[in-house]
Amino acid sequence: MFDIWIGDINIAPFIWLFTLIVVLPIQLVLCFKVKSKLIRLLPVIIFSVLSATAAIATATRTDWDAIFYLICAVYLAIMLLVCGIGWGIWAIVRKKRVRGIPL
Repeated sequence: MFDIWIGDINIAPFIWLFTLIVVLPIQLVLCFKVKSKLIRLLPVIIFSVLSATAAIATATRTDWDAIFYLICAVYLAIMLLVCGIGWGIWAIVRKKRVRGIPL
């Protein structure tokens, strides 16, 4: 649906791979290894600010620029959702560790 073509290359799969191979593991490492909650929330903060900025730019631009910013906002929101999945994985593992259930 949100395929973006540059020449003959579809970059949407590269964005999905980047999200799953880079964003999710970084969020998981931050959740499990870092004590500071602010640092753990850094990817969420960054993607939230970028997504909100792209959404505002969508509302203020016209023509093709608005479509470009809308697509960027959607992909950034997906990356934000993947960060939330990382937090969910961390919460499940933490709850199982507290209860003493082996993983």
